[in-house]
Order: sequence, then structure tokens, then C-alpha cells
Amino acid sequence: MDQPRSHYISINNLLLHYLEWGEDHSQPMILLHGTGDNAHMWDHFASAMSNRFRILALDQRGHGNSDWAIPPAYSCDDYVSDLTRFIAGLQLTGVILLGHSMGALHASKYTSLVPDDVLGLIHVDIEACPPLWNKEYLHDLFVKLPAFYNSIEDFVDHLHTTSPYAKKEMLRYLAFHALNRKQNGKWEVKFDKEVLNHFDDYDLRGDLAGIKCPTLIIRGEESRVMRRKIAQEMNSSIPNSRLVEIPKSTHPVHSDNPAKFQQVVWDFLTDSHLIASQE
Repeated sequence: MDQPRSHYISINNLLLHYLEWGEDHSQPMILLHGTGDNAHMWDHFASAMSNRFRILALDQRGHGNSDWAIPPAYSCDDYVSDLTRFIAGLQLTGVILLGHSMGALHASKYTSLVPDDVLGLIHVDIEACPPLWNKEYLHDLFVKLPAFYNSIEDFVDHLHTTSPYAKKEMLRYLAFHALNRKQNGKWEVKFDKEVLNHFDDYDLRGDLAGIKCPTLIIRGEESRVMRRKIAQEMNSSIPNSRLVEIPKSTHPVHSDNPAKFQQVVWDFLTDSHLIASQE
């Protein structure tokens, strides 16, 4: 697996961290993680794509190695403003955006605001208007999430409850990058728990028609976060989109079934003429 280059950029008075693969002259693809995740969740996917793209995976504010917003500022507008300034700061043009969960909402919102700047959009497993239970679940997690874990394996067990099809070695890799070891030998999650308490009241249903670029909507076949009927409605609302369900996967599609996830994205990029066909 190719190792990424690590960078920092100052945006909106926060120092944000991002990972980079590939060559500067290649087509830029920006990857956005979901709530509580970090840029390293994309390592395997990005490594596989880096021979064709310049991959940029951002630790969104309050996550990974990026600064926390104090006082908490984790609205959709906050994240999209960061993304806008990130793209401008790196002087990126003709980007492809891929987001999972919360990151998918930010990618889709940005695309609706500046449709001519995005060549392709991949929206992974979240409804344009997440139901109330989603926010309640995250708030409950804010209250119940342990301050520390005794071992990486304890956190792996936690990840397994939400990504039941993922291989244990994948979950260990993700856990290693999701935790900081403290002086007492315990492990602490690398994100501001306030992001759980401040999950925005997202409603992008009115923005979908403004997305003009080729769009791929991915749903985990067993996902509770994105209902099939709602995914179909989103697909009908976006002018140039397709919906693909990935088997043996729940909400974390990228870790439950990484090979199929990669293939589905590759096929979409090829069919949309965003990448030359593989010989």
C-alpha cells in the first residue's frame, strides 16, 4: 500500500490536516470522511486510485489531526466553508468529490453551490435529509462514548458492531489511526466529541436538482442510515445520477466491502469519462 504525504493548511483560523497520494498534475479527487472518522479511513482506497488521480483526503475540522473548533462550530456551513477554502487554497480545478456519510452531505452541498467546478460526485450512504433518529443516535453516543479505551482491541470491538462484514485486520488498521495513546497507557479517540453533540439539521433535498455533474449514489445493501426508497428518490432528483447498492455492507461500505466499493467507483469514473478505460 502506498504511503500518503502528510500536510497542513490554515483555513478559517484552524490548522487542518490532509493526506495526499499521486502526482500534482493528476486529476484531483477529494475524499471526505464521516462523523468521528478521519482521513486515514481512505488509505486503502486512495492507494489503489493514486496511479490515476491526485488524491487529497481531508481531516475535517474536529477530526483526526486537524484543530478542534473552540467554541464548537460544526455546522454544514462551517464544513463547506472549509472545503471551499481548501480547494481555493490548493488552486484545484475540475475536482471529483467523494464523501461518506456526513462528508457526503458536505460534498453534495458544495457541488450544488458551484456545479461548474465539480466534474464528478460520489455520495456514499446517507440521506439528503437524515431522519431525527440519526441525530438522536449521535447525541446518545456523545453521552455514552467512553473517554478512554483500555486497548486498541476494545475499540476494534466497537467498530465491529457498526461494520460487521469488515475484516478484523482492516478494523485494527482503522482503529490504530483513530486513537491517541495517553500517558496512562489508555487510548483516546482522535476527534472532538462535540461533533456528535452538534450534528447539524441537514436538509439538502432542495439542493439536489442543482447538482449537474455525473453523480454516483452508493448505498450499503444492509444500511439503516440510507433507506432504499430514499436513495431511489435522491437518484430521481439528481439529473445525471446512478444508484448502486453494494452487497454484504452496512453504513461503512468502504470497510465492509472495500473491493466492491473500489470497483463500483472505478466503473462509474470510467463510464462517466472521468478516467480512461483500464486496458
